[in-house]
Amino acid sequence: MMASRESPPEGQRNDFVGPNTLGDAVSATRRFAMDHGLGSRDRAHLCIIVEELIANLIEHGSGGRQIALDLARQPASIALAIEDDGAAFDPRNAPANAVIPARGGGAGLRLVSAWSRIVDYRSTNGRNRLELEMPLTER
Repeated sequence: MMASRESPPEGQRNDFVGPNTLGDAVSATRRFAMDHGLGSRDRAHLCIIVEELIANLIEHGSGGRQIALDLARQPASIALAIEDDGAAFDPRNAPANAVIPARGGGAGLRLVSAWSRIVDYRSTNGRNRLELEMPLTER
C-alpha cells in the first residue's frame, strides 16, 4: 500500500496491488474513519462499503488488480472513489434482483446502495472510476 502525495489534506489516496489488497484497503479505510472522527456506525458502514466494492473487483474483475481508493471527509458526508484496471462494470446497471443464494450474491451491492449514493461511474482507457457519497448519520 502506498499513500499518494497528491491528495488534498482532508482526503486520503491509497494505491493497492497484490494479494493483501482487500485487507489493506479495509485497514486504510478504518484508519481514515478513526482519524476523521467518524462514529462507530458510520465507520462500520464505510468499511463495509469499501470491503464489498473491492471484494467484487477482486472476484469479478479481469485486470491486473491495480486498485486506488480515494477518501475525503466533507461536512456531512464522505466522498469515496475507487479506480481499477478490471472489466468495466457500472453498478447502477446491475439487476436489482440478481441473487446467488449459495454465496449471498447481490447483498453487497444492496448494502452499498442503502448506505451511499453513486455520484459517477466512467470507464476510460482501461481504467474504471466509481465515485460515491456516503452521508454521515452521526456527528
